[in-house]
Formats: sequence, structure tokens, C-alpha cells
Amino acid sequence: MILNPIYWPSAASLASFIVLIISGIALGFWYEPHPSVAYESIKYIGDYVAFGQLMLSIHHYATDVLIASTLLHLIRVFFMGTYKGKLYTWADGSYLISRLQRNHAEVTELKLGNAWISGVVLLLITVLFLFSGYLLRWDEIGYYSIQITTSIVAYTPFIGDTIRSLILGGTEITSRSLARFYIAHAVLLPLLYLLFLGLHYYYIKKARFYWLEVGVGSITLGFLLLVSVLSPFELAAKPSAELTVSLKPPWLFLWLYVIERGVGYISPHLNFVNILLLLSILALLFLVPYIDSGEENPQTKRKRTIVGIASLTFFILLSIIGYLWEPPSP
Repeated sequence: MILNPIYWPSAASLASFIVLIISGIALGFWYEPHPSVAYESIKYIGDYVAFGQLMLSIHHYATDVLIASTLLHLIRVFFMGTYKGKLYTWADGSYLISRLQRNHAEVTELKLGNAWISGVVLLLITVLFLFSGYLLRWDEIGYYSIQITTSIVAYTPFIGDTIRSLILGGTEITSRSLARFYIAHAVLLPLLYLLFLGLHYYYIKKARFYWLEVGVGSITLGFLLLVSVLSPFELAAKPSAELTVSLKPPWLFLWLYVIERGVGYISPHLNFVNILLLLSILALLFLVPYIDSGEENPQTKRKRTIVGIASLTFFILLSIIGYLWEPPSP
């Protein structure tokens, strides 16, 4: 099974998380989470610390790889329907995805719906890694991205302002905001990721790693090093009273950018639709094992394939439009 490339994203996601932890610890020795020095501390890392620019770049790109590989892993599990709790056999800690004879001594039935739910939580945590890391840059891209995002959150009826205050620690981005984002990014989210990663491996009864998985992890590291050298991470200008660059969301949310721009043309006060849409998609992901809980047969597989292809087509097409759509001038 592990020879099949469709199973490799799980190893790539673990490798990228390990890279994030190691590079994050290294950066933490020099980063100072205060508005007066945060930007300068990152500049210092890139300019004067040995391999500092490489650490910044690899930490930056490892987040993208973590998100992409986690998404690909969930997409594979969805199309195969392995969240239904199929029969598995265990040999030296690995599992073979196939329906086997019930009288096989090593066959056991697993509740893989729990593994799916823990995987969705891991995806959510990786997105929060990206979100929290943006403010830590303390350049105008990170600063104004968080300002715009939390402003959209504030449009949520009844509770929007409260949620924004909880995120920022007030009504504006301040030193308190940066401290909250730093604690979340450097302490809370890594601990939560490790917790749910452990639960995920427990639910699938992952007992060991194979050399090929180690090889996939090594390739992931090599890819991150190559991209970091060819396209180093660069800070934008320090935040000022006015934004001087055009902003677009990260690749993961280009599809939502199109919807946000469309809704904004109607009325900015309708931007809460974007938050409700995200929450609805998240809720649907959590409910997948309950919505599709029946016995597997060609009809259910066909329906799942149609839903999966239609959803991917929708998000990919909107993402392409979002990539091509010129952002408004600053």
C-alpha cells in the first residue's frame, strides 16, 4: 500500500510539521514578539544570523506544504470512503486497505470516523498556523491581512465584534494582539496539533513508519530546501498609516476571495456571508462520517465521487479566478 503515491501526503505532512517545529524553535531564539521590535528582529535574523534567511524561508514554505499535504490526505480518504470503518489487517504495524476474510486472525474493525474527525481538526489547526503566523511578521502584508480578516469577522451578526475582540484582545491590533498570536502560534497550536496527531494515529492504529515513508519525508525536506534557496522569503515594508501594496489572501483562500469581492460589490455589511460559508463547510466536513455512514456499494461510491469532483471543480475554478483577479489598488 505504501508504494502507492496517493498515500504519501500523510508522510509529507508529518515531515513538514517536524520542520516547522525545529525551524520555529530556532527562530524563537531571536524573534521578539513586540510591535516595536518584531519587524526588526526578523530583519536581523535574515541579515545577520547564520542560515537565518534559510530558516525563515523554510518555516514559511513548510506551512504551505503542511496545509497542502493534509488537504490531499483528506481528499484521498474521502474518495476512498475509508472513514466508514472498513476491515483492516495488520502486518508489522502497517494496514492493508482491503476487505478480507472475517476468519482472518488479525482482522479487526475500526471506527475510522474518529480518524476522519481528528484529521479535519488537524487541517483546521494547520490553517490557524498560517493565520497566526501572518501577524508575527509585523510587515504591512501580515498586519493588514489580519486587520481585513478580523474586520470581516466583525460583520457577523450579534457576535462579530465580540469574536474580533477575543482574537485581537481589543478593538485594534496592538501589542496585546501580537502577544496572543505569538502564544497561539508558538505554544498552543503546536500542542494541540501533537495531541490530535496522537489521536489520529491511535484511531488508525499506526504502530510504525516504513523506510519509504522516511524517504518521502526526506524528499519533502529537500523540496523545502530547494524552494527556500530559489525563492527566499521576503518581508514587505513595515506597517504604516496606509497600505502601499495590493493584498490577496493565501492560495488556500483564493476561492473565498472571489466570493468576498462579489459580496462586497453588493454591500460590505454582507461580508459575514463568508464567515458563515466557512463555518458551514467546516461543519459538513465534521459530519461526513455521519452523512455517509451506510454500507459501501457502487451507488454510494458513485455519489461520493460526484460530490467530490463537483466540490473540487468549484474550489479550483474559483481559486484560478481569484489568482487572476487583480486586487484593488492600495
